Amino acid sequence: MLNPCACRQALSVHGETIRWFRASPCDCRDPRDPDFGDHRGCEKCEHGYVYTEQVIPTGARAMVTMVRREQIHPDLGFIARGDLMCVTMPDEIPLGNWDKIVLLERTIPAKEIVTKGEDVLRHTYPSSVTMVSAGEVMFTRWTPGDGEDEPAAGDWSFDVATGTITWHEDGASPEEGAVYAVEYLFHPVFWYDGSAITVPRPVADIGFLPQSGRLSLKHPSEV
Repeated sequence: MLNPCACRQALSVHGETIRWFRASPCDCRDPRDPDFGDHRGCEKCEHGYVYTEQVIPTGARAMVTMVRREQIHPDLGFIARGDLMCVTMPDEIPLGNWDKIVLLERTIPAKEIVTKGEDVLRHTYPSSVTMVSAGEVMFTRWTPGDGEDEPAAGDWSFDVATGTITWHEDGASPEEGAVYAVEYLFHPVFWYDGSAITVPRPVADIGFLPQSGRLSLKHPSEV
């Protein structure tokens, strides 16, 4: 029999940190639609759900693995090779249908054209900017310096929270309305597939076994 304590220890050692956004049905949805509803034009939701970030207990992690071979799971049914599965302890991170998770220990490179004056990157969860350029001109990252011995210098800085490039007055920059290139890293976002979630099983006097579900890179309403 699986031991919940051993599973918890394995997740703490081999798991990864995530951000977790709980999905709640938006009031713009048609109650007769069991999935996503007619949410077109709604500014409050994504795909018919309102997402609220949850506080994850200190030390709690998720195990994200890729399926190596096709299999028939007793709860999830057919699982194809290459699918991503997410395993968590239900008393720490009780993921539910269509919840959104951000993998904080993984990054994907991106290259994008941005307009000066707008300056916001397309991907929602950027990690860092590696290069900003316009043609052959390379712009440098702004550093605040420490006073007279090392004055502030550079062209741009980056706000991770908002995904915004800020141009500094004393540095070089493209003209207003001109375009420039940005190379950066961002954290991948996945949807916890509501069609494939195991039910946490209780173990007498010990607790619950882990729950697992399939991760989708695209929401079904986008496919």
